[in-house]
Amino acid sequence: TAFRIDMAKAARNGEPEGLRHCPGLLRSDFLQQRSKIMEKRYFVDDPFRRAAGAAHCVRPTKTSTFAPLLLKLSMAGAFTFLFALAPVLAAGVSISDNGVVNAAGYAGGAVSAGEIVAIFGSGLGPGTLVGLQLDSRGYVSTSLSDTQVLFDGVAAPLIYTWAGQVSAVVPYEVSGKTSTQVQVIYQGQNSNVVTMPVTNAVPGIFTADASGVGQGAILNENGTVNSASNPAAIASYISVYATGEGQTRPGGIDGKPADTPAPVPIASVTATIGGLNAQVQYAGGSPGALAGLLQVNLLVPQKIAAGPSVPVVLTIGGQKTQTGVTVSIK
Repeated sequence: TAFRIDMAKAARNGEPEGLRHCPGLLRSDFLQQRSKIMEKRYFVDDPFRRAAGAAHCVRPTKTSTFAPLLLKLSMAGAFTFLFALAPVLAAGVSISDNGVVNAAGYAGGAVSAGEIVAIFGSGLGPGTLVGLQLDSRGYVSTSLSDTQVLFDGVAAPLIYTWAGQVSAVVPYEVSGKTSTQVQVIYQGQNSNVVTMPVTNAVPGIFTADASGVGQGAILNENGTVNSASNPAAIASYISVYATGEGQTRPGGIDGKPADTPAPVPIASVTATIGGLNAQVQYAGGSPGALAGLLQVNLLVPQKIAAGPSVPVVLTIGGQKTQTGVTVSIK
């Protein structure tokens, strides 16, 4: 499915606002770069996945199904919100005001351990979009194309880097702290330091078009992507993908793909679908998936009113995910 660019943020002549300031970087170039990165695998093929899928009452899903979906998740916002920033390429490295947000729901103001965040600014990385890489241990690398993101001096695993936006996973070392200092380093140049409060959870649900609203990044019980043309049945299970659940048990390890036993949030997880309480059958990591990505398996309530846009909300540690995320039910 193609990514949707928010045309409300587009500028005259059909070019996104940010790109108007970058004559050397055309929208077509960026989309081509994005397509290449979509081909990368963000799940490590793992024999535990089949067992985990069975244990979680959801059929195992092939990496080929997860790759484009999870790329959207890990790069959430890069294509919908990035273009509103101007200039994208600039002298110096700078984090924008209120520029550190949840990569799924765009909640700002605080971070939590293991949260996948998007950091907006200028001069943060190369003019060419560069996606996640693994280090010699098989962990997500903390250095990507001369870019690093530090939280209290601890290098964070990087999902992608680009001049106007970087995505990282907040190190689990911030757990238990009241605040953390965030800084981006690109080609040896340091950005401004941004102080962020630390809280137990800043949950957000990823969406299919990376806008933070609308169709959620959700799989049906058979492992196919939920959509208006492929709705979930009443009384079936769905898998909702989110981030910002905070510290886990066993304790989170920065950049390590989830293993077995899969890490589960310390904070309690509840959910509603269509305003009705939905049974949380499982909430935790998925074997081979990036640490910080949360899978929540929900049972669709029997009495729910079916439709193409039924609201779904998770509550983690007393904090709710963003409003406006939906699932299609038949």
